[in-house]
Amino acid sequence: MSSSKWLADSIPTFRRLAKAVDDGYTFPVVLLGGTEEYLLTEAKDLVCRHLLREASADFDYFEAEAAALDSKDLNSQLSSLPMFGKRRVVVLVDPDGMRRQRESADNEAKQQLLKRYVASPSPTSSLILIQPLERKPGKFELERLQADANGYWFFELRSDELAKFVRNFVASAGKSIAGSAVEYLIENSLAQLRDLKAKLEHLILFAGEASEITPEMAMKVTGVTAEVEIFAFEDALLEGNASRVLADARELMDKGMAPLELLGRLRLLTQKVWLCGGMAARKLPDDDFKRLLGGQVFKKNSFIHASRRIGDAQMQELMLNLLQIELHLKSKSSDVRSLILEWLWNACSQKSSGTLGTKVNQQEFVK
Repeated sequence: MSSSKWLADSIPTFRRLAKAVDDGYTFPVVLLGGTEEYLLTEAKDLVCRHLLREASADFDYFEAEAAALDSKDLNSQLSSLPMFGKRRVVVLVDPDGMRRQRESADNEAKQQLLKRYVASPSPTSSLILIQPLERKPGKFELERLQADANGYWFFELRSDELAKFVRNFVASAGKSIAGSAVEYLIENSLAQLRDLKAKLEHLILFAGEASEITPEMAMKVTGVTAEVEIFAFEDALLEGNASRVLADARELMDKGMAPLELLGRLRLLTQKVWLCGGMAARKLPDDDFKRLLGGQVFKKNSFIHASRRIGDAQMQELMLNLLQIELHLKSKSSDVRSLILEWLWNACSQKSSGTLGTKVNQQEFVK
């Protein structure tokens, strides 16, 4: 699928570059820089496709690390005429690298040659300078870089920009994606967009004929296939859905999940619910929730609602009962299945609306 349109829809700098391409600009000299390697590659490819005809691409294109050339080679490449196409394209990667090289007469000659060329470029060539950066510059340096009309800078996207990137990519494949799936993918991808894009491509293939991508699909594609069942179980517990929770718990234990492992998951989940309730009451920022919930931060509201539904006093009792069940299991090595099911019933029975269930109902569910 063509990347230009959805990247232009998602990223303002790419949109500005795409508009220059659409307007037929020939880019005598253009600087593409930043920390986002994937966007730099896409931007370079967009400009090259625009400037080179396929038949002449192999003859009128040259790319090299700037520091790898000597002054004679650089002069030859910058002064050469196109062979078959209207323009010749020269790509120099990391031109700042020349300043980091050991001082020499040739290196000084290269820098001066490039400086003169940028001031007066060839009418039949396009010079593309690719400047990767290890980190985003400070405010004043960034303003200086962005003041150059011939420069296009690409840095890590903000969360809202990443969400737009995901939605536009999925829409370009004719699908939609649930908001919680968007948040899950962002939280569980590396900082570079290439990793997120690879997950999205895999996810679209995995979705097949489905029109919407769900969080469960995203979890499977990001390598937590075995975790999907336990995630669904935890979601039901957060909702207070007793019948589903008990059915899922039985299924998990029937499939071989050890009671001690299940108790550990329940203890961790209960702690997070309790902490989320306190953090929400103190109106702490989203970054604090991210540190606590990690890849499950998109479920923040579910954790908060569960904490309010259960209440502080009941939460303390649930934590104490979990520890008692663990001690019972470790000291007596006896079957605690019924105790776990009873605990789960109690964790769900604080739901503020609907029928809470009688003691008879409880005994029927736990059997």
